[in-house]
Amino acid sequence: MDFLTLCVTFISLLLGISYPILTQITSEDKYSSEAILDLFENSPIKKYFKVNLIVSLCLTLLAYLDLPPLLFFNIGWLDDLIGFSAKILLISFTILLIINFFRLINLIQIFYRTSRLIDYLYKLRGKVTNQNDFISFEGMTDILFWTIQNQNLKVALRVSEYFYEVFHQYRENWKKDKDENKEGLIYPELFYNMIYHTIEENIKNDHSNFKFIEARTSGLTWLLGEFDTPKISERTYSWLWRNIVLEAENDRFDLIFMHWSSAHQYFQMNLEHLTPEYDSSGEELTIKNQSSLDERIKDRERFLEFHYALGGLLLFKNKIEFIKKLFNYTTSQPPDYYLLPIHMNQVFNMFFKFFDPYERNFPWITRKYYFPGLDGIGAQRVIKNWICQYIAILYLRQFNIQTFYGVEFQVENPVFPDDISEKRYWIENIKYFKEIIIAKTDDQNLIDILGFSLTHNYKERLNEIEEKLKDDFNTTEMTAVPEDDKVNLFYTTIKKFLDPIFKTLALIKNDNEEIEEEKSKVYFIRGQSNLTSKGSFTENGITNLNFHSFLPEIILDKIKKNLSSIFFVNTSEHYYVNQEDTFKAIDNLKINSDEHIIILFGIINFSYYINNLNIGNLKKDSYKGIKIIHIPTSVKNVGTSFFVLKKAHLPWINFSKIDDEYLKLYELVHLDSDYNIYGTVSDLNTNDSLRELIIKEGKDTEADLKKHVYQGINFKTKLKFDKKIKLVRIEVKGRLHNLRKTNNPNEIRKL
Repeated sequence: MDFLTLCVTFISLLLGISYPILTQITSEDKYSSEAILDLFENSPIKKYFKVNLIVSLCLTLLAYLDLPPLLFFNIGWLDDLIGFSAKILLISFTILLIINFFRLINLIQIFYRTSRLIDYLYKLRGKVTNQNDFISFEGMTDILFWTIQNQNLKVALRVSEYFYEVFHQYRENWKKDKDENKEGLIYPELFYNMIYHTIEENIKNDHSNFKFIEARTSGLTWLLGEFDTPKISERTYSWLWRNIVLEAENDRFDLIFMHWSSAHQYFQMNLEHLTPEYDSSGEELTIKNQSSLDERIKDRERFLEFHYALGGLLLFKNKIEFIKKLFNYTTSQPPDYYLLPIHMNQVFNMFFKFFDPYERNFPWITRKYYFPGLDGIGAQRVIKNWICQYIAILYLRQFNIQTFYGVEFQVENPVFPDDISEKRYWIENIKYFKEIIIAKTDDQNLIDILGFSLTHNYKERLNEIEEKLKDDFNTTEMTAVPEDDKVNLFYTTIKKFLDPIFKTLALIKNDNEEIEEEKSKVYFIRGQSNLTSKGSFTENGITNLNFHSFLPEIILDKIKKNLSSIFFVNTSEHYYVNQEDTFKAIDNLKINSDEHIIILFGIINFSYYINNLNIGNLKKDSYKGIKIIHIPTSVKNVGTSFFVLKKAHLPWINFSKIDDEYLKLYELVHLDSDYNIYGTVSDLNTNDSLRELIIKEGKDTEADLKKHVYQGINFKTKLKFDKKIKLVRIEVKGRLHNLRKTNNPNEIRKL
């Protein structure tokens, strides 16, 4: 047998053996795993064998054709080598094919034998944790499901070790980059799905003996770890809740108990209170790890919130006996119940957090804590109600705890919130807590199952807490101190609003020698004040959005209207003209820029006269050189009016200072020395004199006044007009005054 026949025989033999095997392993998938098939199909060994086989077949064809060499070098040994090149290559690739065939057989054995396949996938776990290549993870997941379905304990133990190490390595990697992942550890979605469907497979298999798998899934070992675990992300909490709901829907409360016991240990070992680290190097003693302390408190509250919601779900499922079992679970003596409240603080804080009528904490609680069978908008209220009912049971439990602390510690009044708006929220809604407590104490079946006594003063203590809360709220309202930032914002806004109008007043001020009092008419423009809830000026109150601008806006409008009224009552001649005749009428007054001035009230769009009516020599601030002063606002009687008068008849204006006794009484702050504008935000809890004065005026009671501030803008501006003033008012016809007769411009006489 020559070498060609031998090579062809080997190649044909390997082709005949390998093809059926490859076809069979692709069609017979005992694990029902596309991932495992993909791993086999994409294996380099299989790819090399197929390429090697194809090249060998091509070389066989070339050898049979025995084609003459394409190149000759007239060098004997080199030309002989080229002549035998096809045969040499064929022999080489045939040998390589045989080697790759044995490698392929070994690979096939790996994928046929479960133990070897697990070892193979085990070696690929580095790609999962470091390169996010999840194909081997998916394959191992399918093997896990297969072992559960076939109750193969030996394989399950090995697979379980694989997942333990993969989850552990992910946690270790997170710790290295935790500064960039402050929201907590988020596993790949495949990891969460694997745990969920593993629980599902265990539930389907009624005779499953894999308690260790249940401990690592429902028992939280894979997801949370055991010691020094990372921060739990919201994504992890979401999947934990899905697992709980799955177990509850299938009445596998033994799995929920397994979760509870593991969570109990997790809270004890991984969420214990941190110890403050003090720094005494500076002038004051400071805590170096304050941010860590605050973060730990938030993590503890989040973990407890989850398990309060779990209690609500159990109550919704009417599992009172099971709730009692959880109430009695402890791992220490004297007993500690880490997932249950120790003090009334936790009970009340969680109740008001979940009650949430304004959707502040749980705008979409159905997404966070879904209850099976509840859908639609109404589910929001129902879920919160069941959780609040569970918290009410926890309130009753506080009176029935038998620990070495003593009962009195457990039922001490809660510490009320510092924020006054939160106190108000408690007062408004504690009545609903009382209603739930009454309903639970009237439920004799519930009381009997839980073993609670009805001799305790449940309702009386709640009434006592409510009264103390109201007293605390009133005291806080009274003693709250206005914040400097908010007070200064009010003062800044006063200047912003009032400075422009006072500057306008300065423009119409008569600079001539002031006439005697008896020859003049005197008018005053004064400020305004009101009593305002402290909440607007304190950190703990309910801030009105325009607390700083409301009063300045009112006073600005009041000044403008008062000015228009003063000019109105001093008018000596009045004309009513169409808009297009306005400046014709002014022309007929025969006025000039040296002696006269125009004061305009009640018009905003003055540009209409310039751009649309094309009045010649008209500018925004002058007409033919005659100065125009604009005051946009006016009273109804004035409307849009041009007041024309001599400069000598402008009012004398005095921006008077306020007497010292009033400065002290009202605690006035001098905001503008040019116009003598003052502002005040006086705390009526501390300003006894002002409070007593207001009480004498019969405006309010002392208790109520202590919750308010006296908010004021004060000035005393005096306007003095000559009684012989010649003041012409030219009123522009409005669009709604169609029946009123207008003056012809020719009727207007010289001023």
